[in-house]
Amino acid sequence: MNTALKVAIISHDIAWEDKDDNLITIAELLHKVDKDTDVVVLPELFSTGFVSSVEKLHEMAETDDGKTILSLKRWAQYFNVAICGSFLMNIGSDYYNRGFFVEPSGDIQYYNKRHLYNDDLEKRSYKEGVSKSPIVRYRGWNISMQICYDIKFPVWCRNIDDEIDLLLVPANWPKDKEYEWKHLLIARAIENQYYVVGANRSGSDDIGKYQNSYIFDFKGEDISTCSTKFPQILYANLNKQELREFRKLHSTSIDADKFIIL
Repeated sequence: MNTALKVAIISHDIAWEDKDDNLITIAELLHKVDKDTDVVVLPELFSTGFVSSVEKLHEMAETDDGKTILSLKRWAQYFNVAICGSFLMNIGSDYYNRGFFVEPSGDIQYYNKRHLYNDDLEKRSYKEGVSKSPIVRYRGWNISMQICYDIKFPVWCRNIDDEIDLLLVPANWPKDKEYEWKHLLIARAIENQYYVVGANRSGSDDIGKYQNSYIFDFKGEDISTCSTKFPQILYANLNKQELREFRKLHSTSIDADKFIIL
């Protein structure tokens, strides 16, 4: 069984409400990602940014067979890499911030963001998800997703009976809240004893400025390295054997309170 997994974050400056520009940018950056990468994580709403007006929502939201998902499936197959992130999705008159995990085979899993920021356009314009993220079995790893604000809710991120090895978190987390972004990721990694990938966008928009992405191990230590040639790309090599050994020696799951999230 393969115990290693190489993860990359692409942290791009999202072009506001310009889907074609963002898709071109990601396609170009994927060509620069190391060929031995297993998983690429993109920022939250990577292809549009936070669209808010009713007119733009109607214009830019897609179904699961729209341009964004078709592009992701094509890239995953061509580069032989799984791709995670989120996009603007609609069902009828409802709009969702929908997470995706696309495999090279074309298989895809979705998760609709549960926690929408109350003091922001997100709560006014989007509909919250009602189901927990699926756990994806990929190259010997159990992988789950949360989206940005979700990580403020520990119960929602809980790793029951060590069923998750890696948590992927696409985000648009503003620079002025950098301290909480970093330390929430660390907390989730430590308390759940899994790897955490926080994929933040870069640049700025009408909401604020954006900066750091992180990859933490199961002890909360930063293991990410920035590409020397392409600063938008961050890497880490994950080791499942080390994770297993750590859990054997320091397991907290056996002492965890037993309850079920409906």
